[in-house]
Amino acid sequence: MDARDIALQQSAPVVTVPRYGGFTPLTENGHRFLVTGDGLWLEARRPWLYLRVPLVRQKAVPMPYGCVGRELSLSFGTIPRSLVVDFYRYAVDRCPQECVGWIVWSATTSEMRLVFLGEVSSGCSHVRYTRPVLGDDEHLVVDLHSHGHLSAFFSTEDDRDDRGEFKIAGVLGNCDRGQCSTAFRLCANGLFLPLAFDSTGLTGYIGGCDGDPSTFC
Repeated sequence: MDARDIALQQSAPVVTVPRYGGFTPLTENGHRFLVTGDGLWLEARRPWLYLRVPLVRQKAVPMPYGCVGRELSLSFGTIPRSLVVDFYRYAVDRCPQECVGWIVWSATTSEMRLVFLGEVSSGCSHVRYTRPVLGDDEHLVVDLHSHGHLSAFFSTEDDRDDRGEFKIAGVLGNCDRGQCSTAFRLCANGLFLPLAFDSTGLTGYIGGCDGDPSTFC
C-alpha cells in the first residue's frame, strides 16, 4: 500500500462496530469513521468535545454490524450566555462593520474567556483577522463573527473557512436593532450541525440541517 494511504488511514481509521460485543468509544483525541448496521458514522474527540453522528444511513442492504446512537458531549456543559452577550455588545458598537471574537476554554482551569482578535481589515460584508496564540492548555471552542445590519446566516465563504475544523461557529446579525438574530452550528470536519441557543447558553445539537436563526438579548 502507498505510504500516503497508510498515513491517511492511520489519521482517520475505519472501525466496524461489533454486533454482539461491546462498543468502545474513542478515547484519544482525533476522529474515525464507524461502519454500523445502518450506515456510516463519524466519531470525534477533542479535549472539549465528544461527538458521534451519522453521515450516511441505509436499511436496504443487511450489514453484519452493530448500531450506535447519536451523542454530543461538551466538557464544560454549555457555553455561558454572558460571553455571547459581551460579544453582542461589542458587535453593536462596531456596527455596521463586521467583527470577530473567540470563546476559548482552558482544560486546566475549566474556565472560558472571550478573546477579541487582531483585525487586518473589516467592512460591512467582510472581516479578516490574525489567529491569536493560545496557551498550551487552551482551545478554541466558539468562533464568532457579526453581520452588522444583515441577518445572521452562514455564507458559502463561512462554509469554506469552517471546513476541516472542529469548533462551534456563531453569527450575530441585525446588530442595529434591539434584538439581534443568531445562527450557531457545530463544525465537524465539513459536517455542519445546528445548535440551539437558549436562556442558559449554547446547548446540544438538533437535527442534521440548518434551522432558522433564533433570537436572544
